[in-house]
Amino acid sequence: SLRAAASGVPTSAVQVQSMAGMDCLIGFVGQGFAMLATDRNAARSIMVYSQKEDKIRELDSHKMLAVGGDPADTVQEPEYFQKNMALYALRNGVPLSTHAAANYMRGEKSYNLRRRLSAVDMLLVGYDEGVGPSLYFIDYLASMQQLDKTAMGYAGFFVNSTLDAHWKPDITETEGLELLEMCFAEIQKRFMISMPNFIIKVVDKDGIRVLERPPK
Repeated sequence: SLRAAASGVPTSAVQVQSMAGMDCLIGFVGQGFAMLATDRNAARSIMVYSQKEDKIRELDSHKMLAVGGDPADTVQEPEYFQKNMALYALRNGVPLSTHAAANYMRGEKSYNLRRRLSAVDMLLVGYDEGVGPSLYFIDYLASMQQLDKTAMGYAGFFVNSTLDAHWKPDITETEGLELLEMCFAEIQKRFMISMPNFIIKVVDKDGIRVLERPPK
């Protein structure tokens, strides 16, 4: 992904071999906020067990992590990160910034590459006082990149072009919801896997909120 970014490929079009695969993770930053959306399927092989899964983990009051990949790893690894970040805050009296958290996660995944590989792709978003919102792409091979917008999983092949065409740096929350609805419509029209339900969360200076999808 770093090679793609360095070669002039639009950053939202970064695609590598993905552990997220059949998971859909979408993220972007806007005017004072960062937004994540994921599908809600819990599936294995050809079977869907639930369509109410929440794939966005809240790491603290101003950071959240969208995860896709192995069902066990997507629970264990985010919990490990969350507990260690909480321990750091208790010991030092200050939480990690989003940038520091992304580098910590990248370092842990890099260290474990040839020890106990975790098959998890992640999108990290957060809001920091004096910095604002930020989004980080972290894949299962410990590649990390700060981006304005991106999507992971096979669904990313369908929605990255929509993000490139319609995202703008000063996008508002309402416009962000409209953009996500365009992405969802593209997935439901063109992707062979059924993804009827999505969850949307936003983080800003006031913390994390779950957003309701606008009525059709």
